[in-house]
Amino acid sequence: MSGNGGLGRSWKVAALAATAAVLVFALPARAQQDMQRIAAVVNDEIISYFDLNARVQFALVSSNAPDTPENRKRFLQQVLKSMIDEKLQKQEANKQNVKITESELNRALTDLEKQNNMPAGGLDKYLQSNNVPRSALVQQVESTLAWQKLVQRRLKPKVEIGDDEVDEALQRIEASRGQPEMHVAEIFLAVDSPDQEDEVLKNLERLIDQLARGARFPAIARQFSQSASAAAGGDLGWVQQGQLDEQLEAVLKQMPPATISKPVRTVGGYYLLALIEKREAGGAGPPRLKLQQAMLPIPPRAPAGDIDALRAQLDNAAAAAKDCAAFDQAVKAMGRSRSVNLGDVAMTELPGPLRALVEPLKPGQAMAAVQADAGTVMTLMVCDRKDPEPTPLPGREDIRDRITQQRLDLMARRYLRDIRRAAFVDLRV
Repeated sequence: MSGNGGLGRSWKVAALAATAAVLVFALPARAQQDMQRIAAVVNDEIISYFDLNARVQFALVSSNAPDTPENRKRFLQQVLKSMIDEKLQKQEANKQNVKITESELNRALTDLEKQNNMPAGGLDKYLQSNNVPRSALVQQVESTLAWQKLVQRRLKPKVEIGDDEVDEALQRIEASRGQPEMHVAEIFLAVDSPDQEDEVLKNLERLIDQLARGARFPAIARQFSQSASAAAGGDLGWVQQGQLDEQLEAVLKQMPPATISKPVRTVGGYYLLALIEKREAGGAGPPRLKLQQAMLPIPPRAPAGDIDALRAQLDNAAAAAKDCAAFDQAVKAMGRSRSVNLGDVAMTELPGPLRALVEPLKPGQAMAAVQADAGTVMTLMVCDRKDPEPTPLPGREDIRDRITQQRLDLMARRYLRDIRRAAFVDLRV
């Protein structure tokens, strides 16, 4: 992306860089140089390498991807593209006099804590413990809120859903009663022009590679998806036949549960679909679990007998513990160990081999410890388990809201596409 910024913009960018230099004068020379380097210029604003590296760090941590030079390189370009879009969204919101209050920002951060089963203040501790500046998350959340508010204010009044559309959708849902419905999540990357085709596909392939290496789909969706569902980790909820694009439904029908599709090309761009679960329309969803994960590191070049001893250590601690709290304390007392509350997850979100080990467990029971990779043994204990009741089919207002959101999402993509085309963006990476 590029454009003619003019002398005025260049002067403003230079002034911003000079201001940044004043703010970091007390840092070591090398750190000053890194912070002052410009990764991109977006109209009259800069994205510094400092901010870019902070967001890459956040993307690695939140997606559970190992922090390696290779992963940083894979994430960098896509993270930068997301940050450029966020700059453009925030700039457009400012132009339209859309502001985010401190209370709105704090409420959104509190909601993030709740979604991740963190106590009050847990988000800040999580960021600090993973060397992620709080600003990396705050800037992302603030841009997302500003764009959502702008879309609601400027575009939603233009969306009109007729009763006939709702009736037609209701008829499809009634016809699908007893037929399979799907719990789906998505990652969407837009293709605004033919010359972006290869770049977007390469970016999506990088994300697929990270997912194959153990990155979490919801975290990748939050960081990189360009659909409105990104705020919910790409989760579309339960969908019935006829509610998604025909191309997407055709792919989903061929997928087994707990799998991720190959890239799916549609008119607007590429989708990556996660089929979480299938069920009979109106039926119950998968069991939901609260899990405690415990891990012990394997020393380099450890013989098989030592690895078996580490697994036995975790198994014994789990057998002696009455619940997850006691197990957590026992694991932490081992030294060099990690005990993590994974919060609330659907049974189907677990990888197939782990699901088979966890499925028969009751609260307070743990699966037999396994070797997770070359450097770790791990186990999972079930803290709580809930088997959901059958859910009713959606009503008229639910259907109207879904159609409205689908149409609004499409309009928002076009809006952002037009903003991109009119923007001055100078990449320095």
